Amino acid sequence: MPFASNEDVPVAYAGSPLERAFEWTSALRASKASVLLALLWAGVLGLDASTGRLVSVSSLYLLPLCFTTWCLGRVAGLASGGAGVILTLLINGFGDGLSAQASSIPVAVAMWNAGMRIFAVVFVILFVGAFRRTFDRERAVARVDPLTGLGNRRSFVIESRRLSRERDPDNPVLLCGLIDIDNFKQVNDLHGHAAGDEALRVAAGALRAAVRQDDALARIGGDEFAFCLFVSNEHVAKMKCQEIHESVSAALTNQRSEATCSLGASAQKTLGAAFCVADDALYAAKSAGKGTWRFQV
Repeated sequence: MPFASNEDVPVAYAGSPLERAFEWTSALRASKASVLLALLWAGVLGLDASTGRLVSVSSLYLLPLCFTTWCLGRVAGLASGGAGVILTLLINGFGDGLSAQASSIPVAVAMWNAGMRIFAVVFVILFVGAFRRTFDRERAVARVDPLTGLGNRRSFVIESRRLSRERDPDNPVLLCGLIDIDNFKQVNDLHGHAAGDEALRVAAGALRAAVRQDDALARIGGDEFAFCLFVSNEHVAKMKCQEIHESVSAALTNQRSEATCSLGASAQKTLGAAFCVADDALYAAKSAGKGTWRFQV
């Protein structure tokens, strides 16, 4: 089964250390990110306090400032930036040169210079916030099948592996399945590709309606879909397979096309094994005359 191969492991982009840091921190939970950022802020503030007022380390504050905005958002970035400015004033006073400027130039000019520094901090926060939103939007587009709105193959590998790591004690059985649209080529040949696309959208909508929001779904091929979810036991797994098959089949029938669907599923201890058996089950369902479903343990 293709999902068990090393080819499906998402390959990390071999960019610069900063790019890899942004990629890694983008997936952090807010609680874990908050702890790491608190340590980073403490390290920079401690270094600033230890170097004295005459040695400036102001550029180092960009590191926790940028990553706070990146991980927790613009509001957190602005709050931490404001707190950072206050703390640096408490630590250094105006030892970064503002006091010298204020003693030799008009107060208005010194205030202007201070305002420009504050503007630079705010601009960095807004820039990183905008970059994060663009990053999230482009990543979402890269993981979504544009025709059906379901996840694509890469997204499914990531989400199904996430599910396999986050096992629920109340639902310990990992159910994985494959759905193939029968007679799909015939629909395209007789009614055109627009009808075939509509059949895929209808099947995707029925599949989405038959599972929970957090379950992993995807269109993994031309007319093939996959799902991965947790259930309480094997009996419930069989009932869920029947429910999904009936939902997708009914949706295709209501469309009045010649398409039906075959489903193969399995519940195993590991993700790779589950999809290997599910692939065999799908083959058995199609060999039995299509339009049926098979569940194998």
